[in-house]
This record gives sequence, structure tokens and C-alpha cells, in this order.
Amino acid sequence: MKIIVALVCVVSVTLVDAGQKCTGSPRRYNGKNCASTTNYADYHKGACGCGPDNNDNQFGWNHDHFVAAANQATFDRGGAGWCGQNCGKCVRLTTTGGFVDGQGGYVPEGQTHTFMITNLCPDEWPNLSWCSQNRNNGYRNSYGYEWHFDLEDGAGQVASIGWKGKNPEVTWEYVNCDGHEHLTPTNGLYHQCFCGRNGK
Repeated sequence: MKIIVALVCVVSVTLVDAGQKCTGSPRRYNGKNCASTTNYADYHKGACGCGPDNNDNQFGWNHDHFVAAANQATFDRGGAGWCGQNCGKCVRLTTTGGFVDGQGGYVPEGQTHTFMITNLCPDEWPNLSWCSQNRNNGYRNSYGYEWHFDLEDGAGQVASIGWKGKNPEVTWEYVNCDGHEHLTPTNGLYHQCFCGRNGK
């Protein structure tokens, strides 16, 4: 009988660590808006133009710093695919300890990193599960989130913080880009981008 009780306790602890922790509409946790995350590696300057004007390459910091591609509704609510209204803005992402079952893994609650939006995760294949928040689906992706951030891992920066492939659920908020960890691009770096130079 004691063995059965012990097994039930172990199962209960495991279940607490699994699944999504954000609830409601929009999804929130501890009073803050929630987002889903994924990661990618890219060699293009992205939808905020963060690379040389004469080719499609990235600036080095747009490859190896904490930058993200935001879903269409976050990048630009009006549907712009270039120089969206939130280009160059920084978001503080904090893990909830949750994740989408079958789509990620456990990352402890309370890990915080700041990412700059330099790219778009478009509302089209192959991004439809994560980045397709539009009028037809109530501005929620397949997992119920209104916001999504695809995190650049070109130099293994997302892997280095233990988030790669785990797609942690996070809370998010806009913050000033300056004064954060050394891998967060500064406002000055963003002004190198085409959209930053042109006031977009």
C-alpha cells in the first residue's frame, strides 16, 4: 500500500512540470501576457533589414545575438511584411515552466532573457501552427497563443541558455533594448538596419 502512494506522488510531481501554465483569453500567467516560442537559424537580414544594403546577408549581431522573428500580428498588425511597426523593439521573455505537450520540453520557471524583434514569422506554410494568428482563428495559433516569438539560434545562442528545441512557454513584455545582457542588441545597433535608419 505504501508503494502505491509513493508512485502516485511521483506522478503528481511530473504532471505539475508538464503542459501549458498560461490560461484564459488571452493566455496569461502571473498577470502577464503569454507567448509560445520556437527557434530557427537564418542567414538573411530579415524583415527589418538588419544587414548590408547591397545583399541579403545578416549583420553579425543579427546572427549571434538575442533576436527574434515575431508572428505577423505582433510584427505588424496591418499585415506589413517589411519594416513592421514593432521592428527594433525588445521583448523580455520569462519562462513559465510550461510548454506545449508533444512540441517541447521542460525549462525551469523564471529564466529571463531580452530579445530584439528583427524579423517576421509569416502567417504562411511552414509556420501555420505557430505564427498563424489572424482574424479567421481569433488571433490565436494552434496552441491557443496570441503571440509567438521564433528565436534566432544562428550561433547557438538559444542552445546556450537551454531553450533550443524545448519551445518554452513564456510571459512577455516590451522593454527598452539598452541595459540588458550583452547578447541583447542595443538601440544603436538597430539603427544600422534599413528600417532603423529610415525611422521605421
